[in-house]
Amino acid sequence: MQHLFKHLRRGLGHSFGRRRERSCPHGAFENLSQAQENSTVTITCNNDHRTVERGLCTGVSVKVLRNEFDEPNLIVAVGDARYVLDRRIAHRIKVSISSH
Repeated sequence: MQHLFKHLRRGLGHSFGRRRERSCPHGAFENLSQAQENSTVTITCNNDHRTVERGLCTGVSVKVLRNEFDEPNLIVAVGDARYVLDRRIAHRIKVSISSH
């Protein structure tokens, strides 16, 4: 029985109650929290399902309306919608600068 518990614990990677930070499979890109104000970026990788449901999915162009680094939130536009994103969530969304 003790052997079974060791096997299960090793299979879970000792992640009881902790979320793992998933890396982007497409390589290293800038994240949305680093984007310049009034710039347009394209999302290259987003693993956060809450923001994907709001339209912030891979391949979508996003305009950064407000991004002041001393504030905890930033404001982005996706189509006609405007969203206030927490900087911690925006930090996990990988983007590339669009050529618009």
